Amino acid sequence: MLLRIEKGSSVPISRQIAEQVASLCAAGKLKPGDRLPSVRELARELAVNQNTVLRVYERLTGEGLLERRHGQGTFVAPTAGRRAAASHRVRLVEELRQLGRQALGLGLSPPEVHELLAEALEQLGAEAKEETAP
Repeated sequence: MLLRIEKGSSVPISRQIAEQVASLCAAGKLKPGDRLPSVRELARELAVNQNTVLRVYERLTGEGLLERRHGQGTFVAPTAGRRAAASHRVRLVEELRQLGRQALGLGLSPPEVHELLAEALEQLGAEAKEETAP
């Protein structure tokens, strides 16, 4: 499981981890039944406190994305993909609304906002191609 922590970010580390795990579930990169690294393994890999990872696992278990099996570890729950996708969609719509408010507040027209979004998406696509290129 590839997660990246931005230590200088204003977003708390536990939230960064939780959002990335939920995103992996929503994208189908983590499938129902997949075993997650142990708390100790993930904490060591990310160089964070074990309690941080433990809280994330507990939170995601409470949200129905993960399930903890006594003595076996933490696994992706059967309905995780559907739950994570729905949650991400709601959050994304709210973030787009905030972005739209900012753009309109700056005096941009809706077509200009669409153009900027298309440009940003093109840049992301180009970056993704560069990352996968040998």
